[in-house]
Amino acid sequence: MKRLLFLAVYNLLLPLFLLVSIPGYLIKMKKRGGFGTGLLERFGIYRKPRSEEPRGVLYVHAVSVGEAFIALKFIREWIKTHAEPVVLATSTATGHQVVRQAGIPGVRALYSPLDVPGLSERALNRFQPKAVALIEAELWPNFAEACHRRGIPLLMLNARLSPRSEGRYRKVRGITSLLFSRLCALGAQNERDAHRFAGIGVRREIITVTGSIKFDVLGDVPTEPREEFRAILQTLSGRRRIVLAASTHAGEEVLIASAIRDAGAFPLIVPRHAERRQDVVHDLAAAGFTPLLRTTGELPDPVPANLCYIADTTGELRDWTALADVAVIGKSFLAKGGQNPVEAIAAGVPVVIGPDMTNFADLVALLREHDGIWEATPDTLESTLQHILSDPGEVRERCDRAIAALRVHSGATRRSVELVERFF
Repeated sequence: MKRLLFLAVYNLLLPLFLLVSIPGYLIKMKKRGGFGTGLLERFGIYRKPRSEEPRGVLYVHAVSVGEAFIALKFIREWIKTHAEPVVLATSTATGHQVVRQAGIPGVRALYSPLDVPGLSERALNRFQPKAVALIEAELWPNFAEACHRRGIPLLMLNARLSPRSEGRYRKVRGITSLLFSRLCALGAQNERDAHRFAGIGVRREIITVTGSIKFDVLGDVPTEPREEFRAILQTLSGRRRIVLAASTHAGEEVLIASAIRDAGAFPLIVPRHAERRQDVVHDLAAAGFTPLLRTTGELPDPVPANLCYIADTTGELRDWTALADVAVIGKSFLAKGGQNPVEAIAAGVPVVIGPDMTNFADLVALLREHDGIWEATPDTLESTLQHILSDPGEVRERCDRAIAALRVHSGATRRSVELVERFF
């Protein structure tokens, strides 16, 4: 009865939510190039006849770019031992683009259906999955109920729960326990996450600590940086060291680029959202820089002294990171939560974070324990960069300690595959 009441209230409120959110969502999809890529799949409208679709699949759900990369990594490990087709469903145009660009044979890139009664059923009837794997804490009530009615095992992989989210969920523990009860298994990133999920009503017996797929990267970093990128940076930077501003948010481009310039290094900016490119160019130009977008495809001759290079692309951050001398993590200085520093650490690049890394609190705590990360405020960023660039011995030692910290998560991808295999 409680479940029926919850679903009834949810489905009464959902149309109001969609009415408010869909216009903004469609505008965002237009900016990110989603139109013309099959976006109507979100509304249960498919281009292909059902007879041409794969069936008996492993259905993997990821939200956006970050989750899509985790899903792709999991799938690459999965297909080493499984020949069945895979459907990878995303909610955003950028996530969908990442999946399509990966070009993994046998993987059907899909837009996930809106969580409206009937749409989940259309997707499940079309692909008839043997199991559904959700990447991180992305669980929708109608989709979960549709899987349960069909007897399709529903698992959550790479699951994490921040202390702040745990507090919110605890306030509605009765609802969350109903929702999470549809899971057959949950792969938590660490013991703290396992404890938090149990605290909000997830049955402890279905929780397995698998480690983080995202942090399972020690053997997953390009050993040979792309020569095209190396040539670009050599041309533009001269003899200056390269400092990467990774996944920046509004306002951080000027802040970090100014600190990089004043520390005597060359600023390489990779904004978190590529569609912000014109705002980034405007802000940097107003601050006295000569901004150059990667998407222009042309290098200036001669190179302006105050040039700032902006890699306004999707899916290339890892390659730029491998060529950096230092990486400064965005969303941690003028926004909240931080971005993922793991790829830089795995590449042996010293990492500087800002005051707010709450989205990666457990990882930062682990790195602090190993003294494997640098921390700065907007006021101390320049001096921190100067210190790092002038002390290679300390840099090497700290980078080694950071990598040692990540070894805790080695094998997480394989353990996640083995978890799904129990139910597939």
